[in-house]
Amino acid sequence: MSLLEPLLTTTIPWVLDRGKNTPLHFGDPVAELALLQEHTALVDFSHRGSLVISGNDRVDFLSGLVTNQIKNLAPTQSIYTTMLSPQGRFLWDFTLIDHGPEYVLDTEPDSVPDLKKSLEFYRLRSKVQIQDQSTQIVTLGLVGPTAGTSIARIFPTVASVDYSTAPLGTTWVLENAIRLWRDPRHPDFGYRLQVPVSGFAELWQRLRAVLPPAGHWAWEAYRILHALPRGGAEWTSGETLPLEAGALEMNAVSFQKGCYVGQETTARTHHRGTLKKRLFHVTIESHEMVLPGTQILLPSGKEVGTVTSSVLMDGKVWGLALLRVGDMTSETSVTALGGAVSVKRPQWATWATAATAATAATAATAE
Repeated sequence: MSLLEPLLTTTIPWVLDRGKNTPLHFGDPVAELALLQEHTALVDFSHRGSLVISGNDRVDFLSGLVTNQIKNLAPTQSIYTTMLSPQGRFLWDFTLIDHGPEYVLDTEPDSVPDLKKSLEFYRLRSKVQIQDQSTQIVTLGLVGPTAGTSIARIFPTVASVDYSTAPLGTTWVLENAIRLWRDPRHPDFGYRLQVPVSGFAELWQRLRAVLPPAGHWAWEAYRILHALPRGGAEWTSGETLPLEAGALEMNAVSFQKGCYVGQETTARTHHRGTLKKRLFHVTIESHEMVLPGTQILLPSGKEVGTVTSSVLMDGKVWGLALLRVGDMTSETSVTALGGAVSVKRPQWATWATAATAATAATAATAE
C-alpha cells in the first residue's frame, strides 16, 4: 500500500494501482495534470515494489538475466532494464540503483513476488541474496519541466548541481540516506527520490512544503500524453517483444553486452528490422472509457492492434496502443468501439511507419 495513507486526511480519494492503494487525486486532478505539464509536482510512488540484491556475485548474476549493461551501474549512475523469457518476451522491468554493497530494484507494485521467485530460480550457486524490501525502501517522484530547479531549492546543500542538464540516470546521495536520480528512461519521467521508511514522513513533509502533489489520475494522463510506456501495460508479460513498445528508446537494452536470457530474439528483431508492431499514441472519439485490450480496426473489420493504456479527458479518450506498423499509412482509417481513432507516432520514436518511410523516400528521390 501507499505509505501516505497514515499521513493524509480521510477526504483524499484512493484508487488501486496494480492492487496497491495510491491517492487518486488531491482535490483537482486537471490542475494536477497542468502542474506536471507546465511546472513540477510531487508524485506518490511509495506503493511500488523494492527488491534488494546483495552478495559478491550480484554483477555476474544480473548480467546474465537483464537486457541492459550492468557494468554501467554505479553509485552515481542508475540504469533501467528488463528481464525476458527464453523466447525474448517481456517479463518484468525495473530501475537498478547502486547502494554500494547491494542493488535496489525499483519495480511495479505487483511484480515483486514473481520477480523474486524468478531471480531465485536462476540463482543456483551464485553468491547472492534476494530480499523483498518494499515496506522498507520508499520511492517518490518529482516530475515536470521545472523539477531540476525545484530540487535545487529543496536541497540547498547541493544547489550548485545543475540537475536539469545531468545525463539520464545520474544519481546523487543526499543527506539522511536519501538517493536522488534522474530517471534513466526519458527526460519526461522526471526524477525519483528513494529513502528508508524511517525517513519517509519527514521527506514527504519537506517536499510538500515546496511542491504540490499530483495523484494517480494526473500521473497516468501525463504518462499517456507523453507516450511513456509502462511495464504490464504497454509490455504484456509473456507476450510483448520489448522493442515493440520502446525498450530501446527508453534505454533498457544494450547491444554491446554479453549473453542474457532472451538475447537472441531481441538482437535478431532489431538488426533485421522484423518487428511488426510498434507503440503509437491514439486519440479516440468517445465519451466513455476505452479499456485496455480494446481492438483497433480497419474499415474491413481487420484488427490492427489493441489499446494498452487510456484516460478519458476533454470529451476524448487519450491512449497508447500497439499497432501493426505495415498498416499505418497516411491513408489508414481506423476505429475503436465505433469511434474514429487518430494515430500518431511518439515523439521519441526512432523507427518509421510506412507513411514516414514513403515520405523520406520521396524526399530522397527529389534531391
